[in-house]
Amino acid sequence: MALLGAGGAATALGTALAVAGIVVAAVWSRRFERAQALAAQLPRAEAVADPQAAVDRGALVVLAVPDSAIAPLCSQLRWRAGQAVIHLAGAYGRELLEPAARAGAETGAFHPLQTFAGRTDPSAWRGVGVAIDADPPLAAELTWLARRLGAEPFALDPAQRPLYHAAAAIAANGFVALVGTAAELLARAAGFERAHAVRHLLPLLRGVLDNLEWLGLPQALTGPVARADRATLERHLQALAQAAPEQLALYRALARAMLPLARERAAADPERLAALEALAQWLAAGQHGEEVPR
Repeated sequence: MALLGAGGAATALGTALAVAGIVVAAVWSRRFERAQALAAQLPRAEAVADPQAAVDRGALVVLAVPDSAIAPLCSQLRWRAGQAVIHLAGAYGRELLEPAARAGAETGAFHPLQTFAGRTDPSAWRGVGVAIDADPPLAAELTWLARRLGAEPFALDPAQRPLYHAAAAIAANGFVALVGTAAELLARAAGFERAHAVRHLLPLLRGVLDNLEWLGLPQALTGPVARADRATLERHLQALAQAAPEQLALYRALARAMLPLARERAAADPERLAALEALAQWLAAGQHGEEVPR
C-alpha cells in the first residue's frame, strides 16, 4: 500500500494500518518533512519525494489529500491495470479518479464517518461507519480493510454522497460551530474566557451524547421546546435580543428544528402536542426578527 498525503486523515489511517499489521510501503507529501514524519511511525514505510515513486510501489494507493487536490493529482500520475486507487473524500465518488480508471486501475472511495483533527489513536476507528463506493473485487477488499481497522463499512450510492456528506458536516462541523456560539454566550454571561466556558460545557455535551447513545431519538431531546415551555423560550429570546441579537435567527431556527422531535416524543400526549402546535405558530411569527408576540 502507498499513502499520498501526510495530513490528519493520512496520519490517522496510516497509524491505524500499522497497528492492524498492514504494511504501508511508501508515503509522499508535498512537504517532504511531513512524509518523513509519518513514515517514521510506520514499520517498513519509506518517505519519497516524488508521488509517482509512491504510486509505483503500491498495489493499493490511497490519495489522502484535500478534496480539491484529488483529481489534479490523479491526472498527473501514471496508473496501471491490476492496481487500485482510492480517495478519502466524503462528498465525491469515483469520478475524481477517472484518469486511473481509464488506465485500467480499479477505483474506489473510502470515507470514514469520523473527524480526526490530527489524532493518531487507532481506537478512533473503532465502530466508525465507513462509506464505500467501489466495484467488486475492490469493494470486498475495502470492506475487509475497514473491518480490520475496527470500523463498520457500508455501501453508499454515489449519487447520495453529497447528501451523506452534508449530514456529516452538520453533525461534526455544525456541532463545533454551535458549541462555539454557546461558549461565547456563556462566557459573556459568566465573565469567563471562552476556553473556560468550553470546559464547563463539555460535561453537558457528554451527557447529551450519552443520552443519544442510550436513549436514542427522540427521547434524547430535553429542554424548553421538548416541554413546550414558551415562558422559558421568551426569556431566552429577550436575553438574546439585548445581549446578542445576531444570534436570534440561529436560536429560532434551532427551536424550529427541535419541533419534529418534540412532537414525536409527545406522540401519546394530546395536550403536549397541542401546546407544541401553538409553540410552532408562535415561533413562526417571530422568525424574521419582528417583535416576539406575547
